[in-house]
Amino acid sequence: MVKFDMGAAWDDSVQLLKSHTALIGTIAGVFFFLPALAVAWFGPVPIEPPAGASVEQSMAALQQTFRQMIPGQIVVALTTIVGSAAILRLWLARSGISVGEALTFGLMFFPTLFAVQLLSGLAIGLGLILLIIPGLYLVGRLTLAAPSVADRSLYNPFEALKTSWELTRNNGWAIFFFLFLVTIVIFIAAMIVGLVVGAIAGTGDGIGRMLGGVVEAGFGALGSLVSVAISAAAYRQLATRTPPDVFQ
Repeated sequence: MVKFDMGAAWDDSVQLLKSHTALIGTIAGVFFFLPALAVAWFGPVPIEPPAGASVEQSMAALQQTFRQMIPGQIVVALTTIVGSAAILRLWLARSGISVGEALTFGLMFFPTLFAVQLLSGLAIGLGLILLIIPGLYLVGRLTLAAPSVADRSLYNPFEALKTSWELTRNNGWAIFFFLFLVTIVIFIAAMIVGLVVGAIAGTGDGIGRMLGGVVEAGFGALGSLVSVAISAAAYRQLATRTPPDVFQ
């Protein structure tokens, strides 16, 4: 059984991000950044509770804001699935492929990857309800499902989830903590930059919202791209594939 090595996975993730930078950046820009930017600029404005609002009023405003955001976030999630599949295919293909072929793959396998995301989300959500810990563990165990689809062209979402479960045996917590640490770093960086931009340009309509949207969409795209790279690196490591099997 292969033991997950965080250091090696990080080095491989960086190497993947450096490979075909222009092509990967273009896909991430179109499928990660632009949809999120459109939602940030043209989506509903968060509802502010009235001055001196009670806890109930504040919660009601938060719930209404969340409901308004759902359609836009669904669109972002769907485009992210296609972009992630195309990037994973470029990284994990055993022979060189074009961007067009990678995008075609992403569209062809969209139903499978959508089902994988849905099933994973349901399982993780149920696990979070059951004292949180099971849900966190499932994040680590199911994170290699999408790379499995990209590498092995699996049409059956259950087969993809089964493959991830087998590959991550005895490594679920290590993978989760690796993803968690990277996510925390990106989140803190996004908060700092967001606060600086907000202090300079404000947070109201106009330039403040435009710059805030760029920061939000930019860090969201960066987080998605890094997460995809980590999942690909973890897959390459735990599937015990050799470097020549992927492009350098």
